[in-house]
Amino acid sequence: MLEYEVAIVGGGPIGGHVATKIAEKKFSVAILEKNKEIGQYLNCAGLVTSRVLDLTKIPKKEIVQNEIKGANIHSPSNKILTIGGDKTHALAIDRTLFDKKIIKQSEKKGSDIFLKSNVKQIKKIENYCELITLNNQIKCKLLIGADGPNSKVRKSFSFPEPKEYLIGVGAEVTNTKLDPNFVEIFVGKKIAPGFFAWIIPTNKDGTNARIGLCTSKDAPNPTKYYFTKMLKNKYIQPYLKNCKITRNIAGAIPIGPLRKTYDDNIMLVGDAAAQVKPTSGGGLYPGLLCGSCCSKAAIYSLKNNDLSSESLSNYQKEWKKEIGIELRKGSRYRSIYKRFSDKKMEKYIDKLQNPALINIINEFGDIDYPSKLIKPLLKNTKLFI
Repeated sequence: MLEYEVAIVGGGPIGGHVATKIAEKKFSVAILEKNKEIGQYLNCAGLVTSRVLDLTKIPKKEIVQNEIKGANIHSPSNKILTIGGDKTHALAIDRTLFDKKIIKQSEKKGSDIFLKSNVKQIKKIENYCELITLNNQIKCKLLIGADGPNSKVRKSFSFPEPKEYLIGVGAEVTNTKLDPNFVEIFVGKKIAPGFFAWIIPTNKDGTNARIGLCTSKDAPNPTKYYFTKMLKNKYIQPYLKNCKITRNIAGAIPIGPLRKTYDDNIMLVGDAAAQVKPTSGGGLYPGLLCGSCCSKAAIYSLKNNDLSSESLSNYQKEWKKEIGIELRKGSRYRSIYKRFSDKKMEKYIDKLQNPALINIINEFGDIDYPSKLIKPLLKNTKLFI
C-alpha cells in the first residue's frame, strides 16, 4: 500500500492547482486520474478571463488562442444585440494544453501522478482514507475530491447533490466564417432550452471555433438533438455552412454549490462541489479560486495534524467569503432566466438596443462577476425591476 498525506481524485486543472499549492509546502501528494492522458477528453468551451492566468501563473502567450472583445447575442428571431468591442473581455484558451501545464506544475513541486487510475473503492478507516484502483491501493490522511460533476468521492460519502445539471454537447470545428473579435450567443427554447448556444472563434482569422450548447435535463429532447439542429439552423448556418468537426466535446455541468464541501479527512472542490457560475456554466475561475481556499485550509490542517471536520470547515468559510455570494446571486439570475419565454427574450433584447444601456453593459459587464452589472442597470432603467 502506498501512503500519502494527501490524495486528490481527479487530474483536471482544479485538482492540479490544489496539488501544486500543497506539494510546494513539502507535503506528499498523489493525483489519481482515470484517463490515460491529461486533458484527453474535452468538456469545456475554454472561454476565460485573465484572472484564470493570474491564479495559475501560466503565461498568456503559451495557451491563449484568441482574444475576445465582445458578443453578439441572437434572439429567437435573430435580432442581434452587440455588446463589447472596445477592449479584450475574455480569452479563448487551449484547454488540453492548459490542463497539462497545470499538472506539470504540480509534478515540479513534487506531486506523484497516477494515470489510468479509476478509483474503484473508497473507504474511511479511523483517521485515514483508503482508495483502491485497478493498479494501486493508496492510504492518505486527507482525501480531496476534484473528480468532476459526477464525483465518486461526493457520492461515496453522501455529500449533498448539486441543485441541477446542465447537459452540454459541442465540437471544435474548422472552416468557419467568423469575426474573430466576437462570440456568437443564441438563445431560445427551440435552440437550447434552459440555457444557450455559442460559437467561440479560437484563432485570429475566425476560421476555427468551439461551438456548442447546453440544455436543462428536463428539455423535451436529448441535447444531441438540439446540437444537430444547431448545425442546420438558418440563423447559425452563415457562420458554420462548410465547417468540419475535428473534435467532439460533451459533459455535464453541475449548478448550485453544495451546502457542505468538507467532512473529517475529506474536501470537495471544483465541479465536484458544483462551484460553477450558474449564468454561464463556467467552472475554471470559481474552481481555481475555491481550489486556492481548499489548499490553504489543507495546509493549515496538515501542519496542525488536525484533519477533523471542525478544522477543515475553514475551507468552506473561505470560499464562501471569496465567491459564495456571487454564486448564490448567479443562481437567482438563472432561475429568472429559466422562466423566460421566447417572447419575453425578444422583448428584453429589443429594449436593450439602447446606446446608454449598452455603454453600461460594456463598462460594468464581467463574465466572472455578473452581479456587478445589475446595480448600474437598475439605476438607469426600470427594465429589470
